Amino acid sequence: MKLEINNRRYIGSKNSLLDNIDKVIKKYYKDNNFVLADVFAGTGVVGNYFANKGSKVIVNDLLYSNYVAYNTWLSDDKYDIKKIKELIKNYNSLNSNEIEDNYFSEKFGNKYFHYNDAKIIGYIREDIEKKKNSLTTREYYILLTSLMYETDKIANTCGHFESFLNKAPKEKGVQLRIPEIKKLKKKNDIYCKDANELVREIEADVFYIDPPYNARQYVNFYHVLENLALWQKPEDLEGNSMKFKRNHLKSEYSRAKAPEVFADLINNIKGKLIVVSYNNTYNAKSGASNNKISEKQIEDILSKKGKLTKYEIDYKFFNAGKTDLKDHKEYLFVCEVI
Repeated sequence: MKLEINNRRYIGSKNSLLDNIDKVIKKYYKDNNFVLADVFAGTGVVGNYFANKGSKVIVNDLLYSNYVAYNTWLSDDKYDIKKIKELIKNYNSLNSNEIEDNYFSEKFGNKYFHYNDAKIIGYIREDIEKKKNSLTTREYYILLTSLMYETDKIANTCGHFESFLNKAPKEKGVQLRIPEIKKLKKKNDIYCKDANELVREIEADVFYIDPPYNARQYVNFYHVLENLALWQKPEDLEGNSMKFKRNHLKSEYSRAKAPEVFADLINNIKGKLIVVSYNNTYNAKSGASNNKISEKQIEDILSKKGKLTKYEIDYKFFNAGKTDLKDHKEYLFVCEVI
């Protein structure tokens, strides 16, 4: 079974909104001869969608684990698919009984994963690192991506790593898949930076903006995958959820100063069209789910940048918590820059 970029659980993923985003942009660009920048790219599905249609894309995210995935699907660096297939075949034939305890199994075994699965994940991650000098940069990222996606797939969670389920994890087996990589027409640019810093450095025709809007930090949701990707093996992990120290990866968009940070972002964009995704979760029952930027603030900030049009989309919000979001709406604010 092939592995595709959208084959992971990710809060706020816009995979189901791609056609809507495309239709809105087509009102301004009839073909795909434009450069699109997605500076809060998350899983990378938006950039991947337009890259496969022929656009040049710029993708960015603060999390290194997401950057790894972008380099798998959106890079034009060389890789040997035969080498990838052989390595994955070997990894998929591993026997946990023949593997020693390791960092990953010590920290996450019998919590987020069955102990045997955690041993295999840790072994594979260490082996990828040992083989790094014999791999091209993209081959290294491809193997890491395959491992991260499988780790996410078999995790004993409800879709993120804020906590693991109360029931004991079952042994599911670790079976890596080979990413489905397509040849793209344009060379893309890939970053792992603060979005507000990046927009000061780049130019694009279309900027797609989808920042976090509430108090829930994405690094808290995906810290296990970030730890796995970075492989710095920190010993000092916090609490029952086993989070590493991550203040440098927390977003200002999830704090009280979010409107000010958003205004700074928009004011420094050098582009012709700004498309902002926004959802109305500011009426959620959970305080952590309430938006830090209001709809009016979005409108006021964008209106100062250019001509503003608002599109409304019916959308079922992915929510792993208890908040019942009835009549949820997703909005696309489109600003034609003056």
